[in-house]
Order: sequence, then C-alpha cells, then structure tokens
Amino acid sequence: MKRKHRIGLICTAVCLSFLSLLLSACSAEFPAAAQRVGESVPAVVAQMGGEEQETIEVPATDIPVLTPALSPLPTQPTKAPPSTATPVPTTAPTLIPSPTLTLTITPSVTPPPSPTTEPSRFCPETVPLKPEYNRFYLSATKWPAADDSVTETHFWMSKPLPPGFGRILTNQLFPYGWDENGHLLLHTGVDTAEELGTPVLAVADGTVVVSQSDYSAWYGWRCDWYGHLVVIELDVRWQDQPVYALYGHVLNLQVEAGERVYRGQQVAEIGVGGAATHPHLHFEVRVGSNEFAHTRNPILWLDPGPERGVIAGRLVDSEGRPWQGVPLALVNDNNQSEIYPSWSYLGDPQHLANADEGWAENFVFSDIKAGNYHVITQIQDVDYKIPVEVTPGEVAVVEIITEDYKTPVPETLLEITTTPAAEEIVPTPTVEESSLTPAVEDSTQTPTVDEIRPSPTETS
Repeated sequence: MKRKHRIGLICTAVCLSFLSLLLSACSAEFPAAAQRVGESVPAVVAQMGGEEQETIEVPATDIPVLTPALSPLPTQPTKAPPSTATPVPTTAPTLIPSPTLTLTITPSVTPPPSPTTEPSRFCPETVPLKPEYNRFYLSATKWPAADDSVTETHFWMSKPLPPGFGRILTNQLFPYGWDENGHLLLHTGVDTAEELGTPVLAVADGTVVVSQSDYSAWYGWRCDWYGHLVVIELDVRWQDQPVYALYGHVLNLQVEAGERVYRGQQVAEIGVGGAATHPHLHFEVRVGSNEFAHTRNPILWLDPGPERGVIAGRLVDSEGRPWQGVPLALVNDNNQSEIYPSWSYLGDPQHLANADEGWAENFVFSDIKAGNYHVITQIQDVDYKIPVEVTPGEVAVVEIITEDYKTPVPETLLEITTTPAAEEIVPTPTVEESSLTPAVEDSTQTPTVDEIRPSPTETS
C-alpha cells in the first residue's frame, strides 16, 4: 500500500515539474506565477500527502528542460510600433492568431460581367405598321440631359469600306433619326451607296455573333429587313455595356458566327435585299443589347479622320424638352454657299432614336471639315444662329435653347378680335333665310316645276 502511494507521489511530482516548465516559458508574461512555481516540489507534495505519508524531495532543477519545437510564444512589447495599423492589445495574448490579420492578405477578385440575354428572334405574326412621327413638334417629355462626367470621345471604329470608298458615310438627306420627309421608316443607322460587290470591312477587333439571312429571324424592324447581315461584338465595352456593329443588305458573307475578326478584315460585300431595293451598305451601332431599339448614332462612333470632325447638338426649350423633326443648316463662315442639312430626331412612339450618354444629342452634323461655322434654324418665327468651331478628330458640342412655346391663336379667336363694331355688323342670312329658288309673288303658294325651271333665255 505504501509502495503504491509512493508511486503516486512520484507521478504527481513529475506532473508538477512539467507544469513548472510550461509556466517558466511564459515567465515574462506571468512573473508572479513563475515565482510561485519556483517553490520546491517537495513542499507541494507534502501538502498533498498528509502527515502519515512519506515525503520525497525532488528538486525542480532535477527535471530536464524541454524546448518546444515550435517558435516561442511572442512577448508583448512595452510600446506599440507607430506604423502598426492595429493597436497591440493590453491584455495577455492568446495562442490563436487574430482572424483580421490573416484576412487582409486575401486579394479581391472582380467577377466577370454576366452574359447578356439573347432576345427572341421569332418573327411577329403580323408585319408592324409604320407609325406616325412628330415633326416640327415640341415634346412634352424632357430629353436626357448631357452628362459632363462622360467626356470621352469614342471614335473606336474605322470606316467599314476600303480607302477611297464612302468618305461621306451618310446620305445627308437620310441621317440617323430621320424618315426622309415621311417617305421611309425612321433611320436607325447610316447608309453608303456603292457598287454591288464592294468589300465591307470590320470596323474594330471583335467576335462575330451573327452572319446569316434574317428572312426567318427578327433582327430589324421586321423579319427580312436586312436580307443578310453581319453583327460584330467589339472587344471593348462602353460603360460596362457591349457594343455591336451591324452591317445590313450585304452578300457573299466571309465570316461565321463565333469567329474572331480584326480591324480592316473583309467580312462581306455590299449587296441588296430585305428592305433595300438598290445596292448600298446600311451600318448600325447598338449598345447594351443586339436589338433594333438599342441603336445609337453611328457618326459618334466612326473615326472622322485627320481632317474632319463631328458636331453633336441639342435643340431644346428652357425646360429641356426636345424639338422633334426640325430642319437645321450648317453654314461655313468662309464660304456661305457651303451648307450642310440635318434634322433633329423625330418624335417616335417606339423610341428607336437614342441619345449618347455623354452628349445627349438630338441632331448631328457629320464628316465636317475643320473650320468655323454657324448652326442655323428657325422656330416659331424666331431665327437662331449659333457659332461652332470644328476640330479634326473631335466632337464639337452645340446647344440651342429656344424661347418658350407660344400657344397658337385659334382662327375663330382671330376673327372675333378683328370683327367690326356692332353697329357695322350686317346680319348674315341663314340657309333657311336664303332664297334658293326664284322669287314667287305669292309666298303662300308652292311654286310649280315650270315656275322654278329657268327659261331658255336664262340658260343661253
């Protein structure tokens, strides 16, 4: 029994000695505890054993010191370094690292943009009818305001034709947002009339997303609108939105959907088909979605070249409401006979003409030589003449703010204001009072047919 008791005391002493070693490692943090552990192990054993139990003195220094394999525990500095972002805690440190320190080294990852949803391409059961457009009309809805923070000029695209072809890309009598005086549908792009078979080139690097006939697919105002078309999605994005270049009425397609193309590479040839009756290229720019209602004015995206510029204008009233379908003219200050026509975007119930986020334009003059000009228009019998300077490769901005809308005076009101005095007014007989038949002596008698019929001498 006594032997077993001794063995128990020896084990207890060994355990207490190991505890002493552990506390000695933390002596810098816990000096008081280290002092207590420094007492002789026999004294502690004697207290645990009782009076009748035999004591065994085992000095604390007899047990070897075990050095841990891991790095020693950090000691707390007296002062926190000034460059440390997180202050050192005043309490005793824990053996578990602070999670905030380990999370700061994790790099942030920007998720890729979500893919755009492909719109439905099923052909409508009935062909849509041409809507009525408002022209020379002040809209009741405000036009988008220009965003001064968006000042980037996005002339990202080169001309879609070889050098020497299509210097003036747009037919100036049929610009974007106009219907050629009601003869055509509102134009959602720009046109160039060239010979059948003229090469059509990629305007920028990108990926072909469409290269086919649209006879049974809805890409335009209706199916079979372009005949054949090619659509390229550009590698660059505008305000995190995809940008598309569309070529309509083309033939001899040289590329396939999914194919990578590069600026200047031939993608098709000028052709005819769909709504086109004569060979020409119809070119569109779409932003955000490859849909007919997402077009922008291509002139603001096509590089005008080293000698020419573009004018983006706003024609609005003092409340920011746009004047729709109003003719404008650009006159060269050095040559009064050099005149360029344009029109403000029509009032369209389908909203097919869209303004740029930065310029917020509702009319454009394209392919203009560098120089000084005046933009001229007339609204409500008031002439407006605004100077503008065109710089090569730049967009010149013009804003015409008109007088408030003048309520037209009805004709009936004009007649009342110009009516003579009451005593000068001669009553006008009504239809009942007017004599529609020859006079009859006795008005109480109904005239006979012979009396009403004019005599032969009266008709000769």
